[in-house]
Amino acid sequence: MRILQVIKTNNGANWAFEQAKFLFEKYGIEIITVLPDEKEGMAQKYKEAKMPVVKGDFSLPTKQPWLLRKRIENIKKIVDLYQPDIIHTHFVTNILMLRIALKSRNIPRIFQVPGPLHLENFFFKKVDVCLSNKNDFWIGTCKKTCEIYLKENISRDKVFLTYYSGYGGKTCDTYEESTNILHKEFNLSNNDILVGMVAYFYSPKRYLFQKRGLKGHEDFIDAIRLVRKKNKNVKGIIIGKAWDNAEWYEKKVKDYANKKCGDGIIFTGFRDDMKKIYRELDIAIHPSHSENLGGAAESLAAGVPTIATDVGGFPDIVLDNQTGLLCKMKNPEDLSEKINYAVGHMNLMTCYAQEGKELVRDLLDINRCCESIYQIYRKILGEC
Repeated sequence: MRILQVIKTNNGANWAFEQAKFLFEKYGIEIITVLPDEKEGMAQKYKEAKMPVVKGDFSLPTKQPWLLRKRIENIKKIVDLYQPDIIHTHFVTNILMLRIALKSRNIPRIFQVPGPLHLENFFFKKVDVCLSNKNDFWIGTCKKTCEIYLKENISRDKVFLTYYSGYGGKTCDTYEESTNILHKEFNLSNNDILVGMVAYFYSPKRYLFQKRGLKGHEDFIDAIRLVRKKNKNVKGIIIGKAWDNAEWYEKKVKDYANKKCGDGIIFTGFRDDMKKIYRELDIAIHPSHSENLGGAAESLAAGVPTIATDVGGFPDIVLDNQTGLLCKMKNPEDLSEKINYAVGHMNLMTCYAQEGKELVRDLLDINRCCESIYQIYRKILGEC
């Protein structure tokens, strides 16, 4: 079985690499990965894992339409050279480009959808569906994504549900017990209650009419302001850095926090010691406006009490009043009420977190997730 995996960037997408590596090592699937650069970033990890890399930009050139014809020719050339049984991609611009370039080719194409964001916009949803044909299949990585495609009258035998593994299995046991690293670094008291948000700063997407970043930093800040009116011991901790030249937006969020909360919000910047500090947080908040499983998978894997918005894939793992708490999107008042409840019921929240940890351990285990991908390949190829 030969799979041509198409990745739009050399930076990030480690989840795609780990999945490909597992499928290659356990099932012997030949996986050839197309990346914009065959030497930089993730290309080296694929090569070290003995998986070949091919240089190619398979993304839709929306800002450089004059490149379309050349890109189509290059795609056809690579496909003809490697003769894949299936083409597998994880990005919207890749799958749209592949559908345009290969509309007359009888090769199965899988779009493993990393989240429902583009499906929440009418235009992009329709483009996705309308450009597809009999050769297209979708793997939703949360239930919400699958539901949207089924509502668009995509046949059930073309839509599959399989989670990205990432934080499941033994990963749950790699988070260390708190040694008060943050407390010492930021001179925090033992009486302080650390309510944390771990997320990159993504700048607003103007083409989606966003005025704020989709991770909900401002909602978090507003909620902490409301909570601190009742309990000054609560400290908001924001962990992360700007993503893709969004430093201007990070500064804007910091200015907003200073204006609204003063010293009630601490920005730690990017941390490479999350396995050591995550359990130092008393509560983890995920106030995203759109999301797959997002950071909730990590906070639950770490066994940290978790509150998330009721969007995307969060409800798949943050089961309200069972593994955590859900709040309304873009609603700091509701979020603040949930934080107040959690602070007042920490023993219960700790029990929820342990339930969530075991759920994530099983649901996101790499053996389980990749076995599912393998069986999907076989079904598409008529082997089972």
